[in-house]
Amino acid sequence: MIACGVFRKEIEFISGDLDFSFEPIYLDPGLHVDFDELEAKLKEALRSCRYDKIIVVYGACHPKMNDILSGYKAALIDCQNCIDAFITRREVERIASEGLYFYLSPGWIECWRDIFKRLGWGMEEARLEMGCFKGAIFIDTLGNGADYEEDLLEFMDFTLLPYRIIPGKLDHFRSLICEAAAKLEDRYG
Repeated sequence: MIACGVFRKEIEFISGDLDFSFEPIYLDPGLHVDFDELEAKLKEALRSCRYDKIIVVYGACHPKMNDILSGYKAALIDCQNCIDAFITRREVERIASEGLYFYLSPGWIECWRDIFKRLGWGMEEARLEMGCFKGAIFIDTLGNGADYEEDLLEFMDFTLLPYRIIPGKLDHFRSLICEAAAKLEDRYG
């Protein structure tokens, strides 16, 4: 398994529930802001396990993701981005009917400073770039949202986006990983 580091805690949380074993390779969160770097790091990781069946836990974070994975026994989980991995498209659309929100997860709230730095965003740029959002939604995938209150307050202070916490279940995420594993089994035995 090769995964964006933003998924680390959730993968560790569900690993015992999966009916297959794996050794995850986590890439730095935020590589999606630099397509060349994402491609290089992903290819390096793919080469390191080229003889194995590989579940790739990323969204469509690179416009040529399928091309990057071709030539390997790899299956990408079926989601557009990390938020789609945690809540269903229907839930995203339901929330979108209330307005445009920026989504956070435990992995995101821990790395947003690094991602903003990669983007070249200081406080002023972040507030300008994120001014179109009504607020931020923290998806509590691990059931410990209260542990992230201080981080969420820092994010709010930096971006001026009020936040709310919604419960998150990992059933959807688990099913995406299991579907990718089933695809690999169907294709490669």
